[in-house]
Amino acid sequence: MPRVVTTIVSAASTTDLTSLSVIKDELSIATGDTSKDATLTRYLKSASAAVLQYVNRRAFLKETIKDEIWPDHDPHPYVLSGAFEVLTLSTWPAISVASVTEDDTTLTKDVDYLVDAARGRLFRLDGAGNTMLWSARPKVVQYDAGYDTIPSDVEDAVLRMITSRWAAKGRDKTLRSEDIPGVVSRQWWIATGGEAGNMPPDITDLLDNYRVPVLV
Repeated sequence: MPRVVTTIVSAASTTDLTSLSVIKDELSIATGDTSKDATLTRYLKSASAAVLQYVNRRAFLKETIKDEIWPDHDPHPYVLSGAFEVLTLSTWPAISVASVTEDDTTLTKDVDYLVDAARGRLFRLDGAGNTMLWSARPKVVQYDAGYDTIPSDVEDAVLRMITSRWAAKGRDKTLRSEDIPGVVSRQWWIATGGEAGNMPPDITDLLDNYRVPVLV
């Protein structure tokens, strides 16, 4: 597997995955009511950070990235050449690829390589327009990747996390029921198995399609 060194040339405008106004609408809080802004902003930052960590992304909005790619290969004389089929970018979808160099030689899009933008992959082309293996020479790719707006299902996941935390504010969120007559009788719910952890299955189901493989 190639070694990848990633540099953020231009960071995303924000890492927040929704807005305060959308959260207020979800919670039926008047736009002009600012009394809960500090708490809701804290919830927004926390939920956004948790989602980004889960999907292995720095941000969802567009950012400019430089990937330096160093394929593994044996010393000369080569036994394993280090050639590989697909050059996988560290972030996807790729909005545009500004430049690709291989061993300091600039390659031309649709002549030397083909871009699979949705999955952030580059395929090497030969002189006849057919795919071929990438060589083991070092490569540098500079490109824009991410989304113009936060995907609606990602925003929904963050809103679910925030509204759940808001509803549990000031109470024991594991309390299932409370029976007052006689003497108090209470029942608590404890997450187990697949439902345990920071994110319940309904949220991870929304996010799984956005997880980026960790390249080392």
